[in-house]
Amino acid sequence: MTADTIPDKASFFTKIAYGSGATAFGIKDAGFNYFILIYYNQVLGLDAFLAGLALALAVAIDAISDLLIGYISDHWRSRLGRRHPFMYGAVIPVALTFFWLWNPPEVISNDKMWLFFYLLTMAVLVRSCITFFEVPNAAQGPELTRNYDDRTSLMAFRYVFGWLGGLSMTVLTLSVLIPMDPDGQMGATGYKWLGITGSLAMFVMMIASALGTHQQISEFYKPSRPMHFGPQVILRNFTGLFSNRSFNSVFASSLFFGAAAGLSQALVVYVSTYFWLLTPQQIAMVPALGILAVPAAFLIAPLLAKHLDKRRAAIAVYAFAIGFMPLAFAAKLTDIFPANDSGWYLPLILAHYLIETTALISMQIIFASMNVDVVDDRSAETAGTRDEGLIFAARNFSKKAVSGIGVLLAGVILWLASFPEKARPEDIAPGLAEGMVLVYLPILLVLYAVSCFALKFYAIDRDRHASNLQQQTDA
Repeated sequence: MTADTIPDKASFFTKIAYGSGATAFGIKDAGFNYFILIYYNQVLGLDAFLAGLALALAVAIDAISDLLIGYISDHWRSRLGRRHPFMYGAVIPVALTFFWLWNPPEVISNDKMWLFFYLLTMAVLVRSCITFFEVPNAAQGPELTRNYDDRTSLMAFRYVFGWLGGLSMTVLTLSVLIPMDPDGQMGATGYKWLGITGSLAMFVMMIASALGTHQQISEFYKPSRPMHFGPQVILRNFTGLFSNRSFNSVFASSLFFGAAAGLSQALVVYVSTYFWLLTPQQIAMVPALGILAVPAAFLIAPLLAKHLDKRRAAIAVYAFAIGFMPLAFAAKLTDIFPANDSGWYLPLILAHYLIETTALISMQIIFASMNVDVVDDRSAETAGTRDEGLIFAARNFSKKAVSGIGVLLAGVILWLASFPEKARPEDIAPGLAEGMVLVYLPILLVLYAVSCFALKFYAIDRDRHASNLQQQTDA
């Protein structure tokens, strides 16, 4: 496949099939971002620092596997093409390891050091197994459509499935699964069922995406030369990407976004429970609103990218999200926010989350489309090399390599604050939750701001994209 043989626009079915693959990644993220730290710390009793350390190490290890599978799937030759052998092969391991993560044997749960090593091992396995699906699955994008604007639409479908998968699992866990246990969030039953339902949903959606894009295999690019494999070869190919200015921009932006997201997501349940004093049912309403944010972003992102161009659109919506994010926290900390028993308290929290999340999802959709265009920019520079897998893996690597720092930092914040284990909101010392927010919120905003600034150096616009495709066609 060359640039002139890539479809100008992807069909609706192709977008559905491609997008559905992100569902499993969304479910995995929901588990790791919202529940894993509080489950192992507050429910199973693992020290917050050890839990944060295990999760941070798992992310760092997984980041390496991204580059490995990205490079291999770029150069793999088989009758199933470059991507599908890994996608099909990952389905069962992903489902099994996700189930085991949430259902540790009782003998391990009773020993804290064994529990630490179990969490570390299972977190590594879950993340690594899903990488074998996610990276090849996502890397199909540049070969499904060559159109500058249609690529934003394609990425919008992927983010719709990813976010809806994660949000649906979050809402289900908070509103149905956790209430199954008399102890609510402090009971193990709901989290165990999260492992069961999540693994089943991931299995179904991964199979659906792989089968849905199977018919495209014959049209995909086929490497003409055998793969040269080894650490030095992979490192050389990876470092070679940094000769591209736009790749540097998205890579740096992903680095700081990953650190911010790791910190924010690790503490989101703590903030909701101990700072906002929300019940599990109320907390469930927060991500449930994300189900409204997703279709809103699905419509907004392509329009912004088309009328402002991708770089300016991403920066504009990102900057808005960063400025809007701290407003509710500032109002609460300065006693401007309505009292907890006010009829306006929960609606304002929900409205704030809806606006913030819509902006962030819109930015991520545009950002993903920008990353797709880097593939052709790089290919034009290297006379036709197709590095989709490595480029997508490098973006994941940048986020994962530092998101573990955010998770670890969250554990450190809780540890330094002497945040008690298995604590109910009424049991913690006055001001403890407010102090936690005052520490992490400024760090979060700085990380997001630097991530946004890095996008200023992205150099691909509509004209350059057309030139890149023409160069590949002429070659």
